[in-house]
Amino acid sequence: MDFQKLDRHFQLMLPTGPILLIFLIFAPWHQFGSGPYGISSSALQAPNALLGVIALLAVVVSSLISFAQVLGSDKLPESPQGKSWEEVVFIVNAILLGSLLLKLILETSWLGWGAWGCIIAGAVHFYGAYIGKKSGSTNQNPNP
Repeated sequence: MDFQKLDRHFQLMLPTGPILLIFLIFAPWHQFGSGPYGISSSALQAPNALLGVIALLAVVVSSLISFAQVLGSDKLPESPQGKSWEEVVFIVNAILLGSLLLKLILETSWLGWGAWGCIIAGAVHFYGAYIGKKSGSTNQNPNP
């Protein structure tokens, strides 16, 4: 699989999916205090932990569908309700970005660098899904 020959939306989504996954799990969304005595919490921890879990599930689903499309899996079933897989990935990424932005808006005190990393990676991931939806490519094997 040559990364340079992939469609642009796969070039954006495939690297940002694992990065976003790592940021959601390990990066500090909130930091209380500083130095060795500071306490931090990831996006999956309180406050508003449910929004972080929704974002985590959305990035996993989006990444799995994208990897299956790139690998040309014939086992990828028909997309639900007659929508293309690009539309499904776009909707899932809209939920992802919405949950991240809502988590950011609901609790803005003591934000850590992980919050901004998640928002940036989520926006790039969403933009890749937008490009995929706009191109309308339903090709199951984008890498000939």
